[in-house]
Amino acid sequence: MSDLVECSECKLKFDLDVFDNCPDCEDDLIECEVCDYKFNYKLDSCPNCDENTVPKGTECEFCEKPAVRYLQDNPVCEDHFQQ
Repeated sequence: MSDLVECSECKLKFDLDVFDNCPDCEDDLIECEVCDYKFNYKLDSCPNCDENTVPKGTECEFCEKPAVRYLQDNPVCEDHFQQ
């Protein structure tokens, strides 16, 4: 038997083996146009994009070029990401 998880929005406990998202909040989900992640419409922006997008003006961990992605939690430029 799997463990139940608690929805952070409505506090309903549900089984992740049965449901991908909280069954009570499912109707409140929208899909991000950038990454296709589903999140509650009440949020200002996509939490997946917010977590994975490098803030503008951040420099690469290994050089002075602008960082465009994260690699093992380090902001890196496109050149260092490819390596």
